[in-house]
Amino acid sequence: MTPEPVAIREHVVTPEQVVALLRARPWAGQSWARDLVAAFPDRLDGVLVHWDLVIRHVHLAGAGLPVLEVVRRTGPVGPRGSFRAPAGRSPGGADSFVVKFGGAGADVAQQARILAAADGRGYVRLVAHDGERDAMLLEKLGPMLPQAVPDPVAQTDVLGDLLLQAWEVPLAVGRPVAPSQKARSLLAILDGARAADESGPGADDASGPRAADEAVVLERARGLALDLIESPSPRQVVVHGDPHPANVLQRGETHVLIDPDGFLCEPEYDLGVALRDHRRIIDELDRAEGCGAGRRWHAALAERLARRVGLDPERTLAWAHLERVTTGVHLGRLGYVEDSEAWLRTARHVLR
Repeated sequence: MTPEPVAIREHVVTPEQVVALLRARPWAGQSWARDLVAAFPDRLDGVLVHWDLVIRHVHLAGAGLPVLEVVRRTGPVGPRGSFRAPAGRSPGGADSFVVKFGGAGADVAQQARILAAADGRGYVRLVAHDGERDAMLLEKLGPMLPQAVPDPVAQTDVLGDLLLQAWEVPLAVGRPVAPSQKARSLLAILDGARAADESGPGADDASGPRAADEAVVLERARGLALDLIESPSPRQVVVHGDPHPANVLQRGETHVLIDPDGFLCEPEYDLGVALRDHRRIIDELDRAEGCGAGRRWHAALAERLARRVGLDPERTLAWAHLERVTTGVHLGRLGYVEDSEAWLRTARHVLR
């Protein structure tokens, strides 16, 4: 799910066009999203006035609200709150920034706390936070990691090194949760999917090959979740929570993370997220070299990454498997059926 920039009318995007793009999202009409979508136009207008901004591009991805590339018209950012210009010159120019809104799973208030504590080390720099409208103004960065570093092994090296910096954020700013809570929340997703398969509209077709394969994948993932719940790691850090390669952007000659969830968990969880994708590589290896080649490559990559940062390879691999399956389930709930099937198909290959 790589975000693509949307440029409209000579690089000037109107608020009405942003709202239309949001309303066209596959999930915009779902019950959980209706109030969020209805309130967005006023929030958008308020932020543009508050920080005196013009929209240049719109990024759309997943279930999030639109992320905006903006420029300031004149003067300081906003009559309220603090404005701190990022060090150096951003790729888009000194007055180019990014606006991110809270909602649809994004806790912007928590992200702002994490980014303020990190102060640019390993993370994007926070320029300003508008608590009233639940929005952040961020430094504008360069391309995503896959564009700058195409090799997937090199990408995981970059991610590992960045996570070592990210985990230095003080525990006090992390959202406190029980050590086993993340595994329990993923187990709930799996149990919800099993219940839907057994009682949903397609329950009569539950004996087909695809349904049987999916049931096996869900059960295997469920076993991994239970193991993690029963033996939580004693080490807790403020994890990023979603450190996939598209959440790493270029800053000059280096890279930084964006969009932290910022909760307390074992650091192996972040490594698992970093390893959960690689769908195309795994599938291509299985086709080219035979069944199991993708699984072996993935296990070796997990070993490499875990050793690089001094963590447990087996727990890292368990989190990667669990994240891959629950991501497939989640995408299906959002209406991204083809993406969901692709994630679960790769999970079947890796979990054999």
